[in-house]
Amino acid sequence: MNSKIKFFLIFGLIILSLAVIGYFKSVPGLEDEKLNRPQIEITPQSFDSGDIVYGQVMEYIFKVKNTGSEILEIKRLATSCGCTSAKIAKVEINPGEEAELRVTYDSAAMSGPHGKGEQERIIYVKSSDPVNPQVEVMIYANVK
Repeated sequence: MNSKIKFFLIFGLIILSLAVIGYFKSVPGLEDEKLNRPQIEITPQSFDSGDIVYGQVMEYIFKVKNTGSEILEIKRLATSCGCTSAKIAKVEINPGEEAELRVTYDSAAMSGPHGKGEQERIIYVKSSDPVNPQVEVMIYANVK
């Protein structure tokens, strides 16, 4: 490829890149929304209970915080298995406030060989956060 063609290709890519950057900077987007919206943050993102005995019920409390500037509404909680339940202390969380998300895992609810060994469960939290409308947290256990 000769140097003239390389020059025009590079020059064209630079112009195209600048045009794309300019477009996204001129369109109102998520930066503006961050200023006036609820924002969900769950800590920690996972919990590992380690070894538990078959039949044991494990419970853990996650913290759900609204780091945004509008009220965060918890719309729905779901889990990946009927052996796991989740309850939140309040469904409307004011800016800067936290709520407890209590997760319970009943190892006896799973019978047979698939109820023992390494277990992984997902808790789905749907909220009014427009950027992250569904957040997942995980729990792990090794059922003996």
